[in-house]
Amino acid sequence: MGVGDAGAFLLNIVSSVFIISVNKRLMGTAGYNFRFVVTLNALHYLTTTAWTIVAKRIGMAKESAPQGGKPAHVPLRSIIVFTIVSDLSIISLNTSLMVNSITLYQIAKLGIIPCTCLVEYFLYGRVFTMKMVLSIAMTLFGVGLVAISEMSVQSSTLGVVVALCSVVSSSGQQLLVRHLQLKHSVTAGDLLGVMAPAQGISLLLLSPVLDKLSSGLLVTDYAWSQGAAVCLFFSCSAAVLVNVSQFLVLGRFTAVTYQVLGHLKTVCVLVVGYVFFGGVITGQQFFGMLLAISGMMSYSYASNRAPPNVPKVLTEDTGESIADLLSKDKEEV
Repeated sequence: MGVGDAGAFLLNIVSSVFIISVNKRLMGTAGYNFRFVVTLNALHYLTTTAWTIVAKRIGMAKESAPQGGKPAHVPLRSIIVFTIVSDLSIISLNTSLMVNSITLYQIAKLGIIPCTCLVEYFLYGRVFTMKMVLSIAMTLFGVGLVAISEMSVQSSTLGVVVALCSVVSSSGQQLLVRHLQLKHSVTAGDLLGVMAPAQGISLLLLSPVLDKLSSGLLVTDYAWSQGAAVCLFFSCSAAVLVNVSQFLVLGRFTAVTYQVLGHLKTVCVLVVGYVFFGGVITGQQFFGMLLAISGMMSYSYASNRAPPNVPKVLTEDTGESIADLLSKDKEEV
């Protein structure tokens, strides 16, 4: 892993840990009780959209030109499919964070790895060596040991359903990021610049209905305070870093690698909780942290030693799946 790759991973880990902590404070009943999940995510992507525009204006980001100098192009069909899957992912993840404990939220995310492995194996023909499988199992077991001791058995049915939805949709979203960058030869910045406005606008249109259903109120009914406004500002700012770093990482690595190494975030979130909110790290949790980190390092080594996997481009004759829709790039926007 090069310096740039490590930097992208580190940025994603730090920004993800920060935004989880801020959002829990903003949305939690013990915090500012901002229950408008869809509105929050719309603001995240609209802030990201503004950043991508400013970045291009000041020269921080340049569009790639893979076809004779023409700007990078992502078909409308791909934008629509990605927006639907990504909206489901981000809404379900934040709803899970709102209605569940951080522990259950993190445990549910463990399911993203096996779900992603199955999709990559059946749709993309990716081969996982025995060392890679054992490393994944070690990571999952270690993270489970860290979090399971705090898991409440009183979790609601709604919370479990939302958590499961977040697993499936998040797996799909992460796979699509890499697929679209490879399929249409676009950079992470190009793809984010196209997808962020679509997601921000779609979530903003959905927010009055979905927020009303989930909270019984509209965002205009919320009693703002200075603390809530500050939390919202930091949440939107962190969302830009999360989105940029995620597109960078998923464009360079597979979704499974992103998830395995990304579980370092789980350990970091729990450690931050202990340091800033009190608590004691038990021997079981400490052992789980060591096991999880060992699994991540082992997977990284096994992945680098494994035979290269050439991404398979799915075509229309494999059936009308999401990947098939993405491959029909003849349609012009």
